[in-house]
Amino acid sequence: MPKRLTISEAQQQLPNLPNELTNEPIIITQDGVPVIAALSYTHLTELLETLDILTDTEFVTKLRKSIIQSEEGNTITWESAKAQLGL
Repeated sequence: MPKRLTISEAQQQLPNLPNELTNEPIIITQDGVPVIAALSYTHLTELLETLDILTDTEFVTKLRKSIIQSEEGNTITWESAKAQLGL
């Protein structure tokens, strides 16, 4: 469960927030209502990369098909894959 802070608490703790954002975001509330999510820059870039991948419908379709093939045991060896790719 993410840590929650009021806006006043977040202002007071601002110098230390980067150290607390390593594992999960901090939810900042106003009058008990979440209004801001603070997260590390690393976490933000990871989320943006994930969103970029998931909005590529062609890639997601191929990924889903690959997962199903793997679950069904329809796989090839690394050596076969390299040979098919000419590596």
